[in-house]
Amino acid sequence: MLPRQYTPGASQGTRSHSSITSRPARDATPRRMIVTAGVVAFALREWSLWALLRVGPWGPPMRLVLGRESVSEAVERILDALLMWPDAATLVQMKSGWLEQQVHVWGSSEQGSAVSLMHSILLRANRDELQPHLLRQPVPSLHVQWVPVAAIEVGEWEIDPDARPGVLSALQALRSHIIHDPAVVARYLADMDRMSSPEVEKERWRKAQAAHSEEQATPSSAAKQQGQQGRVPASANSRNTMPLGLLKPPATGDGTFTMAEAHALYRALLAADEPYDSEEMQRRLLLSGVVEVLNEERPLRDWAGQQEVSPVYRYNG
Repeated sequence: MLPRQYTPGASQGTRSHSSITSRPARDATPRRMIVTAGVVAFALREWSLWALLRVGPWGPPMRLVLGRESVSEAVERILDALLMWPDAATLVQMKSGWLEQQVHVWGSSEQGSAVSLMHSILLRANRDELQPHLLRQPVPSLHVQWVPVAAIEVGEWEIDPDARPGVLSALQALRSHIIHDPAVVARYLADMDRMSSPEVEKERWRKAQAAHSEEQATPSSAAKQQGQQGRVPASANSRNTMPLGLLKPPATGDGTFTMAEAHALYRALLAADEPYDSEEMQRRLLLSGVVEVLNEERPLRDWAGQQEVSPVYRYNG
């Protein structure tokens, strides 16, 4: 027999004669909340701002936060899975909000409403190279590509209505941070050897491939000895592919930058219709106490437009 319901405010010894209504077990059991970590990664490529999004209208890559890991660890694992050089690849990272989305966990029957904790990340220079063959992976969230932010803002790149607010919120968080702390621009440029571009990536791969081909054409003494004994070296039976270990991490800068580069980068981070006071930005940058002027001038690095020399500064942050 079910216990009878106690009526608040009744005198002692007085009880209600109505029984507790039975409920299905599924209503009595708390449902586990699905929590995901979403990453909106930004990179500077060819002096413009780009965002890393999933192929199609699905928005930024995300990952289920497992019970044994923290949200920050889930963010790191996203970058590890996508980037060629994930170690120390982040220059700026901040939480940019949360979204409630309908998700389906790949490889599982689990689906439903999830809280996505969004993060805005600005990558260091030349850390935007993606893992090879991502599009061949079976996991849909690994199918990503770099998209110009300008195309997102004008609507040329379609994003699902449920995912678009998260992308725009992450973009606004990054821009607000840069406006508040323009020294980030100097830190980025001081760490930059060359401005990232698809052509730079192709050149690095060509050089690595050429070095690998030369190594394959010059057999080692052990391989020669095996050949003399009538055994075919193991490398001869393997495919002529280039080991990823031959690729070296991108070179870093010498700690210097020009003021013209700082203006170009700062302007690239802002919206096209955002008012820009170059003198005010330069004043705030110089007052930050982390830059010093040097007695030299040079043109912008990897700039396709008209070249002008400008003073060189050193970042001491």
